[in-house]
Amino acid sequence: MKFLKLDRAVMSNFSSTEKNRVITVKTNVPSIIISLFKNKAPNILSSVIFGINDSSCSELIEGNVYRKQIDYPKIFKLRFINKPYIAYKTLQASLLQRLLKILVNSYKEDELTFLIFNGSISPDNVFDSIKTSHRRVYIENGFFPNTLQIDPHGVNAANSLPRKAGYYLNLPNYELKDLPTQVQVRKQKVDYPVIELPNDYIFLPFQIPSDQQIRVHSTWIKTMDDFMDLIIEFAAKYSDKNFVIKEHPSFKQSIIGKKPLKKNILFANGNSTEELIKNARFIITLNSTVGIEALLFRKPVITLADACYNIDGLVRHASNSEELNQIILDTDWFPDERLRIQFLGYIWNEYLFHGYFNNLPSDTLFKIENILNL
Repeated sequence: MKFLKLDRAVMSNFSSTEKNRVITVKTNVPSIIISLFKNKAPNILSSVIFGINDSSCSELIEGNVYRKQIDYPKIFKLRFINKPYIAYKTLQASLLQRLLKILVNSYKEDELTFLIFNGSISPDNVFDSIKTSHRRVYIENGFFPNTLQIDPHGVNAANSLPRKAGYYLNLPNYELKDLPTQVQVRKQKVDYPVIELPNDYIFLPFQIPSDQQIRVHSTWIKTMDDFMDLIIEFAAKYSDKNFVIKEHPSFKQSIIGKKPLKKNILFANGNSTEELIKNARFIITLNSTVGIEALLFRKPVITLADACYNIDGLVRHASNSEELNQIILDTDWFPDERLRIQFLGYIWNEYLFHGYFNNLPSDTLFKIENILNL
């Protein structure tokens, strides 16, 4: 069994576990063209000429364009920069798609497995777009330190975790087994002061505005601006409640000062996420990993988007502001304790891969084969 992956830096250590079993495809345009020549692909020149305007690939690069415009708005909303970027990404997607089809077709379906990082934006979604019966796994950060999601169905809200409480309640008892004890410590890219927290508050962790978790899996709240507007609305409605926000540590552009705020809205960007979870009355999130981390501390969680932990009895889900209003008014609910332990026990002991991109065990590929039941 061989494994095929793209030259994503985050995936580089998968090659070092068993070099002779991993094929890495370079994804910059010159390298793709060279590989096409080496594989004797016909009509390469026309592929380059027409690839810039390949309409079949325009949807594949939408996430890349969206991310650039969110992360670097002053640069990538300029037409003379954005247009060449779109042309390059379209050409890259078109040529890469052609090269991957050639490479994949040289292997039988039981001879090759795709290793796909996340799979939601180019070039990874180009890799995923190859229609074939070859096995594939999707790889992404896990929910706790030094873990990964390695899943044949997808990652995050698209992963294979069952969404029915009965599945977990019918599993062997995890009460006496190991449970996760630590949350992710995310490095802050901008220094903020630590604030004194109110005695009672609702914690609202922001996600990276360009996060594909929001773009793909959130039908109601589409942006962090939408989330902020919702918080402002509810802060006005519930002047007796405090709303504490922490923007994602990896995102440099703060929303602070961009919208007029009520006195009961506080930003705690300098405080640790663990502290904010532990002292909160409950947590409202779109579909952040913080929602799972909050379950470690027995905190009630409300989700506003599709999340892999949207399980009745474990969290509560609001698909519009009216539903959120009803949940906030119900102050006496907590996650079902046995379901909480069973869910956390299952993802820690059975689902998550223990190891990280920069710290992969030597038998990683063997473990992936086990995940695929090979």
